[in-house]
Amino acid sequence: MLIGRPFGGVMTLVNKRLRNLTETICCEERFVIIKIADYLCVNIYLPCTGSINRLSICEAVLYDVCSWLERYPNCPFIIAGDFNANLDNINEVSHFVNSFIVSHNLVRCDTLFPPANKIT
Repeated sequence: MLIGRPFGGVMTLVNKRLRNLTETICCEERFVIIKIADYLCVNIYLPCTGSINRLSICEAVLYDVCSWLERYPNCPFIIAGDFNANLDNINEVSHFVNSFIVSHNLVRCDTLFPPANKIT
């Protein structure tokens, strides 16, 4: 388990009403994947700015997540957590994460609401 800054780690809490529908698929240092009914829920923690080998870590984490998603092709999925990136900025990490979003036909939830309603 990663602890302390810059290692926040991940944890996913499941409401006990959903426990019978929930299966833990994978728990790693930087992501957790659970299946609730037919949906995969991915909770992710990417390294913050200034982390050594930040882009390499981000690539490795998202490639690992992809490999799990490929094992469940009939399950829609949600990916959330702490990307530690401003996806509107132009840098290597933001570009890589945005490419992941586009290649998996995902929608950024932060673009669905007016700027005043955005939460960090």
